[in-house]
Amino acid sequence: MAFAFSPEMAPPTARWMGMEVQDLDTDAMTCTATFRTRPEMQNFGGVVQGGIIATMMDDAMGFLTFLSLKGEYSMGTTDLHTQFLRAVPMGANIRVEAEVTKAGKVIAFTQATLYANDDDEPAARATATQRLRAFKGMQFEPGKKEG
Repeated sequence: MAFAFSPEMAPPTARWMGMEVQDLDTDAMTCTATFRTRPEMQNFGGVVQGGIIATMMDDAMGFLTFLSLKGEYSMGTTDLHTQFLRAVPMGANIRVEAEVTKAGKVIAFTQATLYANDDDEPAARATATQRLRAFKGMQFEPGKKEG
């Protein structure tokens, strides 16, 4: 299946978080994506809320899996294990490096590391298991601006 992906086709969550792919290697099954913080992402401590951090890594891993498998499969995360290593300040330059470690016809295994402010010390790590199913088209309106 020939599949052409454009940024407008990114899931609404990825667009809301300002996800931009900086580097993508579908043969090596790796990518680097950046994200922008928004005021709604802040927790009581004044840093990025942990669920948002997990979502950034989950979106990067899902995007990578989708494109690495040539758009033939959509996926649902069945297991997401996240380790929060340090706080991510609001306004941080957030970078996520993701990798598909193994992909079959039913399951893919992925991992991601999130960095803040061009620091090489990880702020969070995640591993995920994704259930693959035949891609039958977008489940949302591509390019539609979200709130």
